[in-house]
Order: sequence, then C-alpha cells, then structure tokens
Amino acid sequence: MAFEAKFTASYGATDRGEIAVAAGSSEAQSDTISVNMDVTNMGKAEAIHVLGKIADKIQSEPWPPVA
Repeated sequence: MAFEAKFTASYGATDRGEIAVAAGSSEAQSDTISVNMDVTNMGKAEAIHVLGKIADKIQSEPWPPVA
C-alpha cells in the first residue's frame, strides 16, 4: 500500500507541533520526495532552516506519520 504525506512549515516554526502533516498526493513513481517552496521573502538560510525542522519532525515521530 502506498503512503503519501505532505509536511507544511513556515519560517519561524520552531516546534514540531507547528509543522502540519496532511495526506499527500501520489508521485509519478514510488519512493519519491517532492519539495514545493514559496520563498517570496525567504533567503536560502531560512529555507534550509525550515527543511531541517521538517527533518527533525520526521526523525522524532512514528513512521509513517499519521496524516
């Protein structure tokens, strides 16, 4: 069974609870991760910071996450 998840975080979201997990969309192929960013006023360092927070949430919570 396929599993898809969408993680949403904004810059300044420092707690894992501030990162939303929702049902994701199917990819064109299995075992693929897509990253969609809206970085209108966000620099590279801030974008990497937010991605790190998403990685922290994935690392610290049950897998697969409950969407």
